[in-house]
Amino acid sequence: MDATIHGNSAILPNAWPTNARAPATLNRQPRDAQGCDYARSMAGDSLGKKSAQRRGRKHREVRITARAGHGGPGGGHGEGADETLTAGRAPSSGRPRLDRAQDRQFRFWIDYQALSSAGSADLLEQALRAAGGVKAGGPPKTDPATGAKRDDGMFGYMHMDAWDLLWSVTARAALAADLLRRHQMLGIIPGLLAVSRKTTLVRSLRDLFGEAAWDIVPRSYKLPDELDEWGRWVAGNPERDTGFWMLKNNKQRGTGLRLVPTEEAFTACFETTPRPDLAPGVHLYRWYLAQQYVTKPMLIDGRKFGVRVWVLVSDAAPLRIYIYNRGLVLFSSHRYDADQVSAPHGRDGEGSASPGPAPCHVTNYAQNENGDVWSLAQLADHLGLASWCKVWKAMCRSAASAFAAALPRGAEVLAEVRPPPHTCFQFFGLDFLIDRRLRAWLLEVNATPSMKVEHTDPRVAELIYCQKWPAVRDMVALLGICPERFDERAQGGPTKDRSTPAYALEELRRRGGFLPVLHLLPHPDYSTTPFAAADAGLLRTLPWSPADRALREWCRTSREYQRAAEEVPCRGE
Repeated sequence: MDATIHGNSAILPNAWPTNARAPATLNRQPRDAQGCDYARSMAGDSLGKKSAQRRGRKHREVRITARAGHGGPGGGHGEGADETLTAGRAPSSGRPRLDRAQDRQFRFWIDYQALSSAGSADLLEQALRAAGGVKAGGPPKTDPATGAKRDDGMFGYMHMDAWDLLWSVTARAALAADLLRRHQMLGIIPGLLAVSRKTTLVRSLRDLFGEAAWDIVPRSYKLPDELDEWGRWVAGNPERDTGFWMLKNNKQRGTGLRLVPTEEAFTACFETTPRPDLAPGVHLYRWYLAQQYVTKPMLIDGRKFGVRVWVLVSDAAPLRIYIYNRGLVLFSSHRYDADQVSAPHGRDGEGSASPGPAPCHVTNYAQNENGDVWSLAQLADHLGLASWCKVWKAMCRSAASAFAAALPRGAEVLAEVRPPPHTCFQFFGLDFLIDRRLRAWLLEVNATPSMKVEHTDPRVAELIYCQKWPAVRDMVALLGICPERFDERAQGGPTKDRSTPAYALEELRRRGGFLPVLHLLPHPDYSTTPFAAADAGLLRTLPWSPADRALREWCRTSREYQRAAEEVPCRGE
């Protein structure tokens, strides 16, 4: 019998006993997208002065980003470099000109080769250039001439002296975390992997909230560790079993899924898969998680949809969290049919013979390319104010709960890695499913959400741009990213104390469309001792610091914070 490996151990397989109203059209023009000049933005002039005046919006800085190609390491200047130009001026040759005092710049490095697609960080690069950044390196994911995938293996952690800000996936960025200097910034927070993988999200929530975790995420069991517990629950709760379970691994982009009826689940969960780096005959268990399927999702025009919102953790010590007031509503490209379980082609989206879910069950954008997309404003219009407020507040509470659950492990990792204070931040994409009772189920926390705009319908592409671009732009502004941020001689440089309520107020005033959710976290007074935590319904204490306590007291007393926290996006638009 072939051995099966799960994690680092070889395991022999064991036998297991056996209505919402529909709009006239999904693509009606959103009110919050009117005037977003997407076509000009894609030509490099989205922030131009004439475009800004035409939209009736005021920008603090008006710039044109003219893209001239991707430079390699140290490629911020010279042939093939990008240029950031003052609006109305012609491109200059040689070193890019910046309309800033003393032409100050900072260097950023984006690990394009590690990202899921070639354009995943396009908007981020645009925002960093507008803030005074120059690209220091990061080879493109594909060869500009052939379109073939590049294999240079050039990542930012290999060139610590070449950048001031590094953006990468968690695994690559983590290799730079313990080498950071105090003037640098890193786009991940070590330890938040505790919520950014499907399995760790569920484990972290359950470790902190116990059974109450299943009010945030659908009931889930880690495979194969919790097979016995899963079997006991199904046997003892037939009335609470929805009849279907989604088997998951940690693949992204809507792959690595299988939907199975309960009676087949305990056989399907033993499926295995080979891997090229393993010895012949040694296989991995295919599925890491069994999650109860929500069989009664809210439908619009007969289709299932998911909601993507963005969360920014601007610092971990003390913890500061914001959720953005725009987002995307992503529709399945097929009408929902509860009786159609497996994909008709019988494959799981990864080329495996294991059948994936029927398309009507999947709302991930990568699996519904060029499908229908709404903004949050359109969803709010469709639901009505009272229902939308209920959904929005539930998503905010769940987001706060997820990052609270990451705190214990996050503190352990930060203590091991010990990056300089205030050098780490992270931008997340959270995916929710809304059911017919208006319950918002958190399905996933994505550590590297896509920052590209891609759709064959120009109107939908414009809508996507008008949701993503402000979020990326406001993230850069809230974090205070500018040349002075990396200059140790500047007043707002890396030596500035960013742990105080005074700085939190500065940050709050730069938030743009970000709304603070710090007040929704468990309060330090009720979560730092075992007795207090137990009284608050928590299974473990949380590692709050004196700086966290001071910040929470400021949240309680600051009227400016409270006004920001009470905002509901899309209301009155």
